[in-house]
Amino acid sequence: LIDLAKEHNIYILCDEVYRMLEHEPSKRLPAMAEAYSQGISVVTMSKPWGACGVTIGWIATQDCELIDKISDVQYFGTACPSRASEIQAIMVLRSSEWILERNMQIIRKNKALLVSFMETQKDFFEWVPPCAGAIAAIKFKGPLSSTELGAQLAEEGISIKPAYCFMDDITEENDYFRVGFGEEIMPTALEALHEFVEKRKESWKSAMA
Repeated sequence: LIDLAKEHNIYILCDEVYRMLEHEPSKRLPAMAEAYSQGISVVTMSKPWGACGVTIGWIATQDCELIDKISDVQYFGTACPSRASEIQAIMVLRSSEWILERNMQIIRKNKALLVSFMETQKDFFEWVPPCAGAIAAIKFKGPLSSTELGAQLAEEGISIKPAYCFMDDITEENDYFRVGFGEEIMPTALEALHEFVEKRKESWKSAMA
């Protein structure tokens, strides 16, 4: 991709909000701003550090002229950020190593539980296990759409994000739902999902026959 961009003098803007959350650090790619002279890395503190309320992020690039242009365009949006957010961001970054390790411990533990669930319930669910972040896209193979499944789960107090949250044109091929596994409470939710499936699996099998 970088070679193609170089050939045509194209900038590459890379959304790197999940960088630093690779499940295997050896698979981490270099930041686009480091890898390419016209690369632009966009980062927010909301994902790796879990600092959603801080509302601080940054853009990095080797192109100083571009930085000046971005600063001019975004001046009124960035000239006076919340002082409280700035202080909180500094506090978070000072503890960055500890926070990232804690978050990765939660993610790895929860992913292992999710892998086990997917294996146990493989007759009804399929996925491609993620290798970074704390989000998984899962396909329900049973007799319900992701919207219908989501509605039934909501009645049981279990939250997923059906396909309609992300697209308008939903087909059988792309009817996946999203789950998150980055919070400490996730094992409780997963156990509730398991119980939900166990109660309905026989009726699903009959409908699928």
